Amino acid sequence: MHNQNTLRRDMPFFDTFKTAAAVGLLMQQASAIYCPEIGQFVEAPYSYHRSTEPESQTRSVKMDEALGVIRELTVALNKAYSLLLNAADESRDHIIAKLDPTQTDLVELQLRGLEGAIRNVFRECPEDKRHLVKTPLIVTAQARASADKLNHLIKQMTVPVKTFESTIDMEALRALAKHGTEVFSSGRFH
Repeated sequence: MHNQNTLRRDMPFFDTFKTAAAVGLLMQQASAIYCPEIGQFVEAPYSYHRSTEPESQTRSVKMDEALGVIRELTVALNKAYSLLLNAADESRDHIIAKLDPTQTDLVELQLRGLEGAIRNVFRECPEDKRHLVKTPLIVTAQARASADKLNHLIKQMTVPVKTFESTIDMEALRALAKHGTEVFSSGRFH
C-alpha cells in the first residue's frame, strides 16, 4: 500500500493543454485550442499534406495515441478523486489548491464537448461503421464522468452549505412518512 503523503506530493497536475491535444487528435486537428502565437497558417497545396503511409493507418495511430492520453487522464482524475476523498481535513485545502478547480472544470468542459461531438458522429454513422466510433465514445465518456465526479467532490468541499430555518410541523411530517410506509407495505396504492 502506498504512503498517502507520498501520493499527495506526487499528485498529477491536470494539464489542459495535454487534454486539448488529445481532443485535437481525436478530432483530427493539430490542437483544440487556438494559439495566437502561432500566427497565420501557410497554405500549401493538398499534395504536400499527404503522407507516405496509408491514410487509415495514420488515423489509427493518431486515434490510439489520443485514446491513450484520454485513458491516462481518466486514471489521473480517479487517483485525484481518491486522494481528495481520503484526505485528512487539514490537507484538503492544499490538495484542492494543487488540483486547481479552474483547470479541472476546463478539462471537464473539453471532455463534454468532445463527447458531444463523438456522440453526434455515432448517431449519424451507418450501423456497419458504428463499431469504429464506439470505443472513442466510451473512453471519452468515462473520462468526462471521472472529471465530473472530481469537480462535484471539490464543490462539496468548497461551497458552503445553505441552511434554512423551517416552521414545518415535525409531528405531521412523521405522520405523513408513517402513512406512506404503511401504504407502501400494504401494496394498496389507490
